[in-house]
Amino acid sequence: KSQADIARLTNRSRSTISREIKRGTIRQRNSDYLFFTKYFADTSQLIHDKARQNCRFGGLEKVCWLFFKMLKTALKRRPRIDSVDGFVHAFKQPHPDQPCPSTPTVYRYIDQGRLDIKNIDLPAKLRRHVKSNRHNHSRKNKRLAGTSIDERPDTINNRERFGDWEGDLVKGKRQASEPALMTL
Repeated sequence: KSQADIARLTNRSRSTISREIKRGTIRQRNSDYLFFTKYFADTSQLIHDKARQNCRFGGLEKVCWLFFKMLKTALKRRPRIDSVDGFVHAFKQPHPDQPCPSTPTVYRYIDQGRLDIKNIDLPAKLRRHVKSNRHNHSRKNKRLAGTSIDERPDTINNRERFGDWEGDLVKGKRQASEPALMTL
């Protein structure tokens, strides 16, 4: 059958059929060592799968490795000077030829856990109000402050060891002249 007939029967475009035949047609030798060409569907599928493996983007971690290495160092440094946005802009100045991801991309990678930086390392992000959850960011902004009072053992109620006591400071109005109440 012709390519047009095959296209009509399979309800595909003629150019699709032409590309498929071209991709799956290979040169072989017969028993007389003469060359001939023939279409093989399995060969076409293997060639297609191999091409698809090579066409996907590998991710920015490989392309921007220098940026992410320097970002991790800058954000873990104490005292920390740069924010994520500040570091993105500061990185572009001395490294104009290096690829650099955008600020939202860096935040998305942090939220996804693709970097060695956590939300807890970004104090400004912890204070930020998130407007909506339309992108389904999984943020874990909660700082772990210790074991809950409900989960502590009953021996703490005896207050016999150092550390069994708890203290709290309660202020009235936020003025220097107002008294404060300390409870133990």
